Amino acid sequence: MGTTATAEVRRVRHLYVVPPPEQAPPRPGRPATARRPVAPRRPAAARSSVAARFDLDGLRLTTRGRVVVALAAFALAAPLVWGATAAANPPLPPQELRAHAVAPGESLWALAASVAEPGQDVRDVVRELQDLNGLATASLQVGQTVYLPEG
Repeated sequence: MGTTATAEVRRVRHLYVVPPPEQAPPRPGRPATARRPVAPRRPAAARSSVAARFDLDGLRLTTRGRVVVALAAFALAAPLVWGATAAANPPLPPQELRAHAVAPGESLWALAASVAEPGQDVRDVVRELQDLNGLATASLQVGQTVYLPEG
């Protein structure tokens, strides 16, 4: 009868209160071991970590959590890095061009001087004409077509 009553108690009472470690008697079948003293917790005023400020002292990130946080930080920072270069150069205003066939004895410098506005540096106009026509150097060939700004 004693075994039946014990079996019923175990089935009914599957949860039981465990006393704190200082007061708990040793478990039957195991030798009593000396417990290490538990270090006292620092007072809340002495804790200065971010977790302590938000009352998250016991929270720890797993490896998967760290990966998720890193990817989220990258996703938020990426538009700032690549978006800054996209708006760096404003579009150029449209300008009217005329085609000009290079005659013997003409140079890009002479053409730049003819289209330069008063007070404008001819060297800057030469560079603009090179960029406009896709020229690597300032040399021209007879019969070559170059585009010059109208005006």
